[in-house]
Amino acid sequence: MRAAAASLRPGKEPTAEMQPLLLSLLWSLAWALQDQRQVPVQPAFRPEQVEGRWHTIKLGATDRAAIEEGGSYRCYMSSIRLLENGDLKVTYFHRQDGRCVEDFYIAEKTDSPGRYTFEYEGKNYLTFVAASDDFVIMDLENHSDRGQLIVAELHSRAPWAGELGQEAYRKHTQSRGIRPDDVVDLSVDPARCSPSEP
Repeated sequence: MRAAAASLRPGKEPTAEMQPLLLSLLWSLAWALQDQRQVPVQPAFRPEQVEGRWHTIKLGATDRAAIEEGGSYRCYMSSIRLLENGDLKVTYFHRQDGRCVEDFYIAEKTDSPGRYTFEYEGKNYLTFVAASDDFVIMDLENHSDRGQLIVAELHSRAPWAGELGQEAYRKHTQSRGIRPDDVVDLSVDPARCSPSEP
């Protein structure tokens, strides 16, 4: 520890051993600052707003392969439950060997209402961008050794969305650099998974 502190004294260059650590720290800080500026959170967010049953309508991603059939973020959210400690249990279905499989993750609350974190293929930052009685827009930002991936999700209380949330979702995906060609409409997916399927 003293060697590290000595290498960071004013007027001294960081040692070769310290440079990767400093770069990693600066990179992480830049990502954290970027998260706060680029991803708006639902004003006056209350987790009770998002509890209950949901149907995934659209998925968009900066890497389309992540949301295509077999992709690691091709999921069909079915419910959100508020836990006693303020975390959220997010239940979803995905296809595995041709069958719908139920799974879940625990989104851990942060100091900022509407923002959560969880581990899946790296660190994920979950933000509730918009939440109403009828729809919710969720932004997932994954940081891993492979880089950064952004996934934007539109969910509805009904299996179809109509116009609910569509314009807000379009604007959000555009602001996050997700092209229209990189958005998948799951409301018309014949292979969609839901709680009633085997």
